Amino acid sequence: MSEPHAPVPPSVPGSHCSRCGAPYGDHVSGWPRACPACGTVAYRNPLPVAVALQPVYDTRGTGLVVITRTVEPARGGVALPGGFVDDREDWRHAVVRELGEETRIEAASRDVRLADAMSSPDGHLLLFGLLPERPADDLPPFTATDETGARDLLRHPEELAFPLHTLAARAWFEGRYT
Repeated sequence: MSEPHAPVPPSVPGSHCSRCGAPYGDHVSGWPRACPACGTVAYRNPLPVAVALQPVYDTRGTGLVVITRTVEPARGGVALPGGFVDDREDWRHAVVRELGEETRIEAASRDVRLADAMSSPDGHLLLFGLLPERPADDLPPFTATDETGARDLLRHPEELAFPLHTLAARAWFEGRYT
């Protein structure tokens, strides 16, 4: 006859790394948090992603602001500015926050309009926020950030670093977000 095993205490949600299983311990609090064992950064709610569709015009026409990524995933790829919606953050605020963080372009969250919502195969919900068109001459100078190495204008639909960014950019160029 085998000896009885001590009951395993239930795990508290968010108390262990979702990648390696190591406990965060008492010294790690708040969100986002980094795993002390493997370094993976965890967010309290990593699913919603806010993506900016910022049309800009100049003498060559109108295009969408894109960035070149310097971080994974898709390091070196061209993408629309965007990122995770923070805990308890309005998605429209996340759109303008990410636009500002990645491009230095400031905008008002009240001007963001929902252009599209798409779900990726890995379970992320992407909310594409359309901002009013603005002149290129009014854009601030670009300086590289921890996440972006360049800012440019996408002049026609092309393959971007993320498939849903490609779909949204194509839809914008086709006039489906007017």
